[in-house]
Amino acid sequence: MRSDIVREVAKIPEDEVIMTCVAMGYPDDSFAANAVRSDREHNHEFVRYVGFAD
Repeated sequence: MRSDIVREVAKIPEDEVIMTCVAMGYPDDSFAANAVRSDREHNHEFVRYVGFAD
């Protein structure tokens, strides 16, 4: 959600695309982005895991 900060901290140039990011650190409940909820479908609605036990 904050690729501008990730770019700055990780020194990723603007001509490169960030495909995924892992959040690290401690949660800040007062940070507005933490209140954002996705309206996308849940994984179980379109993902099929093969070879993994439940």
